[in-house]
Amino acid sequence: MDSSTSVERPRKRRAINACISCRSSKVRCDGKRPCERCDKNDTICQYHDVTGKDPNALRIEKLEAEVARLRMQLDNTDPQVPTNPQLESRQPNAGCDFHYLVPIFSESSDVITSVASRSAFLFDAIVSVGCRAEQGLNSPVFRQLQSGLCEHLTYLLITCEQPCLEAIQAITLMAAYSENGYMLIALALRFAIQLGLHKATDQLLTLHHNRDQLRTAERELYRLQRVWHGICNLELFFSLDGGHVPSVSPRTTPRKIRALLNHAECTAVDIRLLSQVELNLIRTDAYSDILRHSGSSLLEDEGLIRAKANDTITELSLWLNEWTDVVSREPAPHQRELALVNLHIQYDWALITLHLKAVSASGIENIAIMTDFQKEMIQRAKEASIRHFRHLLEASTSPTSPSESAPAYLNTFKWTIDYVWAKGAFSVLLVLRLSILLRDPVPHILALLRDAHRVLEELKKVTIGYIPYFQILQTSIEKCEAALVDYSAQQDISDLALAVSGPAESDFQGYAPNQFTFEWDFPGLNLKHMPLGWQDMFVDIDNLF
Repeated sequence: MDSSTSVERPRKRRAINACISCRSSKVRCDGKRPCERCDKNDTICQYHDVTGKDPNALRIEKLEAEVARLRMQLDNTDPQVPTNPQLESRQPNAGCDFHYLVPIFSESSDVITSVASRSAFLFDAIVSVGCRAEQGLNSPVFRQLQSGLCEHLTYLLITCEQPCLEAIQAITLMAAYSENGYMLIALALRFAIQLGLHKATDQLLTLHHNRDQLRTAERELYRLQRVWHGICNLELFFSLDGGHVPSVSPRTTPRKIRALLNHAECTAVDIRLLSQVELNLIRTDAYSDILRHSGSSLLEDEGLIRAKANDTITELSLWLNEWTDVVSREPAPHQRELALVNLHIQYDWALITLHLKAVSASGIENIAIMTDFQKEMIQRAKEASIRHFRHLLEASTSPTSPSESAPAYLNTFKWTIDYVWAKGAFSVLLVLRLSILLRDPVPHILALLRDAHRVLEELKKVTIGYIPYFQILQTSIEKCEAALVDYSAQQDISDLALAVSGPAESDFQGYAPNQFTFEWDFPGLNLKHMPLGWQDMFVDIDNLF
């Protein structure tokens, strides 16, 4: 065909400046604002400035503009009654116990309007938690906020700026609601030490203040020690239950903690925080001693481990009694009730992990061949896990409770941190697993399964979107129900110790979710019940190779 007579198709010109979405997907962009592809996919169409400006600086400018817009809206409206639907949807629910769940804030100064004026980073972190609770993890707004938080953090790390207190609070908040919590809390610790937060408690206790006229410096020191203890407390939880050695000591003692309770700035949230710090100090000491005897001669160290376990049980009992007296003086009935339930849950959790770590020090996983001491430790762990289970379901009796007759503790799970979600799912799995491993009566296991279903149903009422630990809880119940069929078939055997596990029971005994293998180091999931008959004492050498 003659090229002179052919009809030439107009060539599509490549956009000089492609949008961010098309650039990252490596597809052609028409350069319109919004471009055709972003408009079709209903995504935000954004462009980098072609003048050579640094992309990170552009993102920061965009965030600053967004914060300025929100500040203007806050200034033009009553802060207690937001009238802008978009802003209202991005703010945490005013009825949540946010300060209670992540105790690193001042109830008087860290209100939403004050935070918005001081730190865009912290403001976005708080709003992201509210968005997660109200709209779920898969919400586009939540994902956008998470992306913004990463940009805040990246900018802070790249510029090597001296972090402010609000930035440390924001990173701590990210750690509480992130699967990368251990790494983020380590970063918060580093920045906190840079700012000297670890010295605040000693500096505060050396001051001789007039209780009637608290000086500004004292209020600030009390605020700093609160943030420091809040960060250390999360780090201790992540370390003790995540299989790590604590990175840093809180540099405090029970005596210093009790002294802080007498300070005029102390609140109900501080009482909860300081009680947990003291509990984790007891746990750290016990686990360190038990770990020291791990892998040594069983007969030689069993007496030492038993003595340490008994001493720790006494320390934990004293802790519970003394802090119960402190919490009982809380004037608000609902807060007092929730605090008391939380104390018992923390106490039983400490007992569960203490006894199971004492067993794991021996290196023996098969209950059928354990010593009497090891079986006693597992039995005590099971009893503590059942109490822990019952506390989860305790209904509120306070007439002022916003949750009415719903379980007081489970009602907080809408806002709770990921670590508490993990503990809740694991505790249900553990109590079902130990009941079958220790060959409890079938009616007892059925009763536990009914309660497990109730936990699941209660959490459905407060859960929005997909939470991995919720799925773990549901799978644990389903596997236990299947295992119970195999287990029931063995009840006619005169010696239950010789009962052989069926396929479903073996599957349940081996069920270990990835989160409890790679993220946490909760003890007890490696336990098995494998009876050994006389024929197992002999080995068929010919079939080994």
